[in-house]
Amino acid sequence: MTIARSLIALAAAGLLAACQAAAGAGPPSSGGRPGPGGMCGGIAGFSCPSGQSCMMEPGQCRMPDAAGVCRPTPQACTRIYQPVCGCDGKTYGNACEAQSAGTNVLSQGECPAN
Repeated sequence: MTIARSLIALAAAGLLAACQAAAGAGPPSSGGRPGPGGMCGGIAGFSCPSGQSCMMEPGQCRMPDAAGVCRPTPQACTRIYQPVCGCDGKTYGNACEAQSAGTNVLSQGECPAN
């Protein structure tokens, strides 16, 4: 019986250590703002620091409580024309141009005319 208790105690200690390690990778800890690569948006509405934007997967902008990742806002983009429809309803030349304007991509291709 003591071997079983020892195994249970060891498993509990391992589980506790794993939970504590995972807690360090959670939401922001200072000032309510995530760092680069941190989660943004979501139900808590975390915002990114200055110079960064909350980048979401294409099509996520219309989903309630959608979450993204903080990434540096692009300062320059290529001129390759691969149109995307931004979450703001405007057509951009490519995904980088949409992100540079501070919006995420809703879909590939031009936005439908209203």
